[in-house]
Amino acid sequence: MTTPTIKKTGPVEGQLPDMPINPEWILDGTPEARGTVLLQSPDQKLSSGFWSCTAGRFNWIFSWDEFVHILEGEATIAQEGGPTITLKAGDSAHFPSGAKTEWLVPQYVRKFFTLRTAEPFVL
Repeated sequence: MTTPTIKKTGPVEGQLPDMPINPEWILDGTPEARGTVLLQSPDQKLSSGFWSCTAGRFNWIFSWDEFVHILEGEATIAQEGGPTITLKAGDSAHFPSGAKTEWLVPQYVRKFFTLRTAEPFVL
């Protein structure tokens, strides 16, 4: 029997690596997205990390369940067939798998995320 191991990561310093938005999803502006996965479960189906984005408007279709906590900035998110919400620093939200959304980032947003995927999440 294997003993579960606690994983730890240190602080993230400097600029996050590029994690571009699908160009077909960009509706307005030139949003630059960056992100990194910090930790994953052994099966790579549970992941957490940081993501940031500069000003712009874009679609985002969630192919996984994602919990977010906004660290800086804000974003207004409209869900197809659902409410429009504005998330600001300190807010948390859950985006269910299959959610079709439109994001408006007025200046900048940075979030911590935890996501659960059906298949291993490999970048």
